[in-house]
Amino acid sequence: MTFFALVLFIATVIQLVLDKFISKTDEKISDTDGFIPYRWFIVIGGIVVILSVFFVKEPYKYVWIGVLLILMFGVRSIFQWKYIRSSQKHITSLLMMALSVVGTIVYVLI
Repeated sequence: MTFFALVLFIATVIQLVLDKFISKTDEKISDTDGFIPYRWFIVIGGIVVILSVFFVKEPYKYVWIGVLLILMFGVRSIFQWKYIRSSQKHITSLLMMALSVVGTIVYVLI
């Protein structure tokens, strides 16, 4: 579990750094019409990730969480592209999705 926490911490730092360099404005989805569907996506996605941590068994746990992270970053980039395209935040989400894909593949191969 400490390995998982370390990976999430590193991913958070990478995302903050990417967002600092890529983002052009401070627009947020919460300021647009897409806030309500995005909020439901976050709530449902969070519940699925938390339940996965507890109920998915060990050989597949981290692979499943990696797949969920890929899906969450992908859907988030779609919301950002649709509602706040001018901020370029969708590029950060796409890069995080790519890092999640690479990380999951490396984990499976090792």
